[in-house]
Amino acid sequence: MDPDDRVVAGYTYAARYRYSEQVLLSDNFLRIAAYADDRQAPLSRAVTTTPSARAVQFEDRFGNLTHRVRLTAPHQELEILAIGMVRMAKPQAVPADVALEHFEYELFAERFVAPSPLVAPDKLVAAARDIAAKPSSLLECVSRITDWVHANITYDRGSTNVRTTAEDVLASGRGVCQDMTHLALGLLRSLGIPARYVSGLLSTQAGDTHAWLEFFHPREGWLPCDPTRGQFIAAGNDLLKFAVGGDYTQASPVEGNFVSRGSGWLEAVMAQVLPNGDSVSFDDARRLIDAST
Repeated sequence: MDPDDRVVAGYTYAARYRYSEQVLLSDNFLRIAAYADDRQAPLSRAVTTTPSARAVQFEDRFGNLTHRVRLTAPHQELEILAIGMVRMAKPQAVPADVALEHFEYELFAERFVAPSPLVAPDKLVAAARDIAAKPSSLLECVSRITDWVHANITYDRGSTNVRTTAEDVLASGRGVCQDMTHLALGLLRSLGIPARYVSGLLSTQAGDTHAWLEFFHPREGWLPCDPTRGQFIAAGNDLLKFAVGGDYTQASPVEGNFVSRGSGWLEAVMAQVLPNGDSVSFDDARRLIDAST
């Protein structure tokens, strides 16, 4: 990333879980730290929990910085906080198009054409061919699919869950950003275009995490596409990336399990990007979620 072609942003993330009975053991994998690639350069990344526990930090097979946190002290509330600073690329011009007859990709991108737990491309072939209508180029294909998903899938919070498949979304015509991304992923993959799921933050508003996709361009690499907002080439610094994977199951912000006689639920989650380069603290993250509950 050219130092003169960047913006510096801070980010905060806070999630609060509650339980009806004491939790004796909680084991969590956290993907809530800024991803590192040629368009996004983390300057600092930190994660903490209450109750506190030592986190084991590693990069998973997709390059996601992951924190594994095991809590052994009994608790009925769990707070997860993340903060960081990151250099983000400025919005880029739409790249040169590529004829599909000459479209090729590297071996590392091949796994993002294959099925993943919530995306079965072979079940979406007929729909993709109808929607894309024999496009001649890569960007034309991505644009048609993005426009169709944006226009035909109604944003409806609560109509789906974390196990909803791309095929289910096509059938119901409803979902949230995660679901629209899964459907667009499946349609693109069914046409032989590598596409991967991305979780992170939308820099233009505070709130929950956001989901979008990246498709592979043979000369430009992975390019962001946001079906929920109808942007087939999303503005680079509108989106702060946490994790990538085949679908939500491989890039979820928080994945874990707990041992308890009771049940648990997510009480609140709040995240924010501060694009003016201001420093951030865990207190900032905690104040944001306190204000939302």
